[in-house]
Order: sequence, then C-alpha cells, then structure tokens
Amino acid sequence: MRGETQTSIDINRSPRPLAEFLPPEELKAAVARYETRRNPEGLFRSAWNYTEQGLNQLTDEESDRRAYYFQYAQSLIGMLMHRDRTHQDTLLGALVLSTYLPVFQKRGLDETVTSEDCRDVYRSLGGAMAYLQPLDVDVPPQWRMAETAVLALAARTSNPDLLLYPTSPREEMSAEASLNHDSYFFDNDSKIPIQQKLIKTSRSYDEWITVLTLQPLVEKGFRKIRLDNPEDLTDQINYLISLIVAETTGSRLEGYEKDFLNYLSKAVAAHRFRAKNEKQAA
Repeated sequence: MRGETQTSIDINRSPRPLAEFLPPEELKAAVARYETRRNPEGLFRSAWNYTEQGLNQLTDEESDRRAYYFQYAQSLIGMLMHRDRTHQDTLLGALVLSTYLPVFQKRGLDETVTSEDCRDVYRSLGGAMAYLQPLDVDVPPQWRMAETAVLALAARTSNPDLLLYPTSPREEMSAEASLNHDSYFFDNDSKIPIQQKLIKTSRSYDEWITVLTLQPLVEKGFRKIRLDNPEDLTDQINYLISLIVAETTGSRLEGYEKDFLNYLSKAVAAHRFRAKNEKQAA
C-alpha cells in the first residue's frame, strides 16, 4: 500500500498530511459532519470531504467505489453552482476543486497524471477566472483569484511534477498558524507545502513551509520582459489574469506576452525545487 510510513507524521508539528494517509475514521467523520448541509458552504465542504475519502489509501475500497466518491463530489459542486447568493470565494473554490477532480481521481486510483492532464487543468482554471471576471482587488475574490492564477501558472508548465495542488479546508487549517499553507506540490507520496501571499508579509512560517509571494514575481516579470510596470497592484494582477484567460480561451498572444507568462510559470515552479533542496540540505 502506498505511503504506509506517512501515518506516523506528527500533525501537530508539521502541515496537515495528505488525505491519502489520514486515519479512515477521521475522513468518515468529516463526511458525516457535512452530509446533510445544503447551503453553498456546506456543499463545498462536503465535496472536499468526498474527494479526500476517494484519495485515502488506508482503506480497501474498490476502484469503482473510489470513482463514485469523486463523481459524487462533482455532483455536489453542480448543486452548489445553482444556489443563490453564493459568496464568490466559495464559488471560485468550487470551480477550482471541480478542475482538479480528474487528477485527484487519478491519484486515488493510483494512475499516472499526464502532461495533457496539466493542460486540461490550465484551461479549466482559465475558464474559472474568466467566469468570475472582472477582478477588482478591493472586492472579493481578489485573493482567491490571485491564488488561482498561481495554480494556473504551475499547470501551464505541462509537467505533472510541477503541478500545484489546492489544499482542502482541512489541510488549510492548523492549530499553529505558522504551519498553514494554501497549496502544495505532490512529491513521492508526500507534499511540499506552499504558503501563497499577494504581497510581502512579516509573518513567520515554520521551516516546513515555503512562502510564494506573487507581487514581487509579477514586478520582476515586467522588468525581465521590459514592459511598463503598472504602479497599482490591481492593474498588475489584472494584467496577469487577463493573459491567462486570453491564452486558455484561444486568443492569440504577442511574443512578449508569452514571455511574461513563461517567466512567471518558471518562477512559480522554482519554489518546488527550492523547497526540496532546502529540505535535503537540512
């Protein structure tokens, strides 16, 4: 069975472990907790709980049963999409989960995630951002939208090893704030946790966590490609998102626009190697 040693992780001093290696009773309790909640937030949590149940490798579930969990998670997202007055953060989170369900299912069934899967994730994330545009940094979902852009930049590499996965609500939470993280790279049945920030922060994170700060990367991208850098943060992030949306919906980009996205995709991917090198050197 994959990753049996992962069950020994001290979850009080490290990021929350992958769903693959949680005690099955913990996941079953989470499913039961949100099973009957039909408000948008409850549906969202329930969809994630079923996803994590499908991922868990410490049970003897048959493959068709695992596939059902992911299909049911998708149906819960469909229900959520038809609810009135859904907060945009919840709506975008649901669209992101829906995007990743096919690759989560592959993980749950121990199948290989491919370059084409990454391209599908990129196109779907671009569609999610397009669905919720326009973006204004002063109103929701300004941070969730920027978070999604970072996920898209990683998927854009078409490299499964560089695919950045969103964390579940369970994984985002920790008894210690210094261990919180928003996403992770999947690495040999373990995770390389990433804390995403829009601007530089003075908050300290545990040595387990690699901090990815978006604005400095975007500003450096403007300088590298020798583009005029907008002073306003809204304009900077909107420019990035507009290029992702344009590329994923089939619009033709200029060479310098592709260079800008190429630089940022490499910059996001570099966080995987930096974190791994630091871990090996420790």
